[in-house]
Amino acid sequence: MKLRIYLILLFISFYGDISATWQRSVTNYYRNTYNSGNQNWMISQQENGWMYFANNKGLLEFDGGNWNTYSIHNAKTRAVKVGADGRIYIGGMGQFGYFTPNRLGGLEYTCLSDSIGGNTNIGIIWNIHIVDNRIYFQSEWNIYCFDKGRIRVLNASSEIWCSAVIHGKFYVALEEGLAVLKGMEIVPLSNIGHTVALNRSAKIVALLPWENKVLIVTSKNGLFVYDGNSILPYSSAADSFIHSNLLFCAEAKDGLLALGSVQGGVLLLDSKTGQLERISIDNGLQNKTVLGLYFDRSNNLWLGLDNGIDCVHLESPIFSLYGGKAVIGSGYASCCYNGQLYLGTNQGLYRTSLGQINTPVDMQFMPGTDGQVWSLKTYNNQLFCCADNGIFIIDGLKHYSPGSLKGVWSVVMFPYNEHLLIAGTYSGMFLLGKSATGRWEVKHKIKGFSHSCKTFFVEEANTLWVANKGKGIFRITLTEGLDSIMSLKNYNNESLSNNNNSFITRINRKIVVAAHEGLYYYDQINDQLVLDTLLEQSLDGHTAYTYLKESEKGDIWYVVNGKLKLLRSDGHKGFYKLNNEAYFCGALIEDFEDIYFYDKERAIIGTEDGFSLLKYNEKISEQRLGLQIRRVYCTGKKDSLVYGRSYTYDQEPLVLPYSKNSIRIEYSVTDYDESSAALYSCRLSGGRVNDNEWSEYSENNTKEYTDLPEGSYVFNVKIITDKAQEPIETSFSFEILPPWYRMWWAYCIYGVLVILFLYYIYYRIVQSRKNLIRQKELELISQKQEFRKESELKDRKIVSLEEENLQSELRHKSEELIKTTLNIVHKNEILQDIRKVAVGISRSVNDENLVNIRRKTLILIERIDKDLDNEEHWQTFQNTFDSVHHNFFHLLDERYPDLSYKDKMLCAYLRMNLMSKEIAPLLNITLRGVEISRYRLRKKLGLGEGDNLAEFLQHLT
Repeated sequence: MKLRIYLILLFISFYGDISATWQRSVTNYYRNTYNSGNQNWMISQQENGWMYFANNKGLLEFDGGNWNTYSIHNAKTRAVKVGADGRIYIGGMGQFGYFTPNRLGGLEYTCLSDSIGGNTNIGIIWNIHIVDNRIYFQSEWNIYCFDKGRIRVLNASSEIWCSAVIHGKFYVALEEGLAVLKGMEIVPLSNIGHTVALNRSAKIVALLPWENKVLIVTSKNGLFVYDGNSILPYSSAADSFIHSNLLFCAEAKDGLLALGSVQGGVLLLDSKTGQLERISIDNGLQNKTVLGLYFDRSNNLWLGLDNGIDCVHLESPIFSLYGGKAVIGSGYASCCYNGQLYLGTNQGLYRTSLGQINTPVDMQFMPGTDGQVWSLKTYNNQLFCCADNGIFIIDGLKHYSPGSLKGVWSVVMFPYNEHLLIAGTYSGMFLLGKSATGRWEVKHKIKGFSHSCKTFFVEEANTLWVANKGKGIFRITLTEGLDSIMSLKNYNNESLSNNNNSFITRINRKIVVAAHEGLYYYDQINDQLVLDTLLEQSLDGHTAYTYLKESEKGDIWYVVNGKLKLLRSDGHKGFYKLNNEAYFCGALIEDFEDIYFYDKERAIIGTEDGFSLLKYNEKISEQRLGLQIRRVYCTGKKDSLVYGRSYTYDQEPLVLPYSKNSIRIEYSVTDYDESSAALYSCRLSGGRVNDNEWSEYSENNTKEYTDLPEGSYVFNVKIITDKAQEPIETSFSFEILPPWYRMWWAYCIYGVLVILFLYYIYYRIVQSRKNLIRQKELELISQKQEFRKESELKDRKIVSLEEENLQSELRHKSEELIKTTLNIVHKNEILQDIRKVAVGISRSVNDENLVNIRRKTLILIERIDKDLDNEEHWQTFQNTFDSVHHNFFHLLDERYPDLSYKDKMLCAYLRMNLMSKEIAPLLNITLRGVEISRYRLRKKLGLGEGDNLAEFLQHLT
């Protein structure tokens, strides 16, 4: 990057000069800024300072902070005029009418041309005039007069080029010559005995008041004047510009004539001095085709361009080099030497001349000085350039370097020896002296101080002050040989920090330190730095100061919050402020501010974008700035516009429901100079808000309040600017209604509810007494019912006890049945065992010996079989079983009549949940026989394979 810069600078130095221009302050409003059509024509201004432009897309409004476009039925507009009746009259292609404000701060259009009957070709409205409450709309062929709600058409004998009302007369420039309006008739001057020296081919583009005469501006043929009797050519310094450029419009004010051209921008002609000034795209304008001109109340010149809008600040005392573009880098130092102006930047050293405003001057780069330049000083008719690369000494037209010294901040000369200088560097101080040949050279480094000496100041003899960021402020006394430090003291303390840069200078014969902690002066008696409250009161109070300098006149220049300010001296040890003089807000290089007083009226200021010329002794008229509360929005999920101010507005307070108690207020000021800063302060009073204190000044032009309680409020906002001597203030009143549950009708409802509640209590008391009597009666009835219930309960208990007895008997019989069954089982088992024994005895006895025993044994077996098959026992069992199991055998007989005696017995035993080994002895069969019997029984009962025989019998009812 450094190599690239070096090559560029080498190229510049080799190939010659760079053309430079000191330009006026011009504010450019691009199309994407105002967001409307490209072409802008006629311009007008409201009483409150708002600007209005006839734009291709309609009426364009600018209040200093916001742009708004209002269309007229999608027609392109060419003419606009602000009326004293609160209307803004507008004309364009094929129609004309007027705008009036609505309640939300916007404008609403009313068309007048629609009321013209017939097939009238309205054409294009190019100009609008207001005379005696009559509104005249001028087109190419006709003039339409709107008076008392009626429109009259005034026909011209030829094409109308322009028109104007001058000295109470209505002049009309026709193709055939100049004419005047008499009554409702357009009369050419030639018809009333006037001498006309105009060529018919000389198209008139403007008629202007000029020295009690009428100035006629033609597009190509020059200027003419009409003195009431004849029209004569008017020669001026602008003739060459007019003949070489096609003029389209013109405007005049206080002897200053502005000529707008199609190809060459605008030319300013001062009739008092004859001075010319041309402003075009090479010195500030964004477009060189000027379609409209207008001098506003602050003497700004507005230009309606073919693509954009420009505002030339004619009364601004600031003129920037290259129009504020950093062509040669950021400005760090400037100095006048041998009639030439030297400029030190971060790119190197340049030489030029001051010249005239908007007049090109040569800019020459000084070869070999490339790099950062820190300061420029003149001593003994020589210029010392202190830079990052060392010291460059310009002697006449030559320059040289005294040695290999690097990183030099500045040089100072001792009062008693003009042949010695001390250079402050990045790493200490060095002594410079003149050799026998008259050239400066480095003698030696001063021992004892190796810190950076960015700011240093000679107090007297061999005593000097040095300020270093990080180390602090030192007062140093050198030895007589100036080779080392004899004494050194640091003056920083708790109130004066060493973490910031400080600036040391002499003000009113006192050593003063400008620091971030305020202003301090050196108290020589107590040998300390003391807060300079008196000087602070004269300046901006106790705040941070980064630069302080006293001029030869005794004026004090200082920098606070990035602004250069001026406290003027009246020459009698007193001071006064002219308005609120502040310049270059945010444009200065912090901690490297530089002012060079070119003469008693002009100063050169270094800025981030180069250099600016300040004419601080010119009288500047105080501008009337308008402050307005523009819009009020209710904020939430979706913001809604509820209030707006135009150039006229309703003073009635805004009333908002409680649901919209969060608002955003937008305000703006009609200050069209972007180089000046407007700082706002606001407060909200009333209601339940304790915000009666003014807020800190800031550039923020909006204020939000959320969840405001109900009540009446007054919002106040004020501004301070560089151009207003006193703060400007405005206010806005609004009311937040209480929520519905705190409205008057809600309290009425609450009162009715309270009354109803009291009545309800009374009603409950009466009802309670009636209920008490009724309750006593019901108690008597309930006692009777309880007696009846008790008797019924006793009866139910008796029945229950009887049922319990029956159940007990039934359980007892069931137990007896089971016991009987078990006894039978046991008996049969015993009998079977006896039978088996008897069978065994019978088989063991031989037929030969014991015939009789065998016979007896058989008789015993028969008796046992008979006892096993005793049907009386079965009948008893069946009766008992039916009584317990609800006629189980009777059901079997009805449903399954084919069942045998043993089948029924098996069914009974299975219902009793007896196992097969228990059932076998009861049926007098084997266990295998029981299984076969169960199988046969399943078939007889018609059960499937998945059906359970025991469960089937259990649920048989």
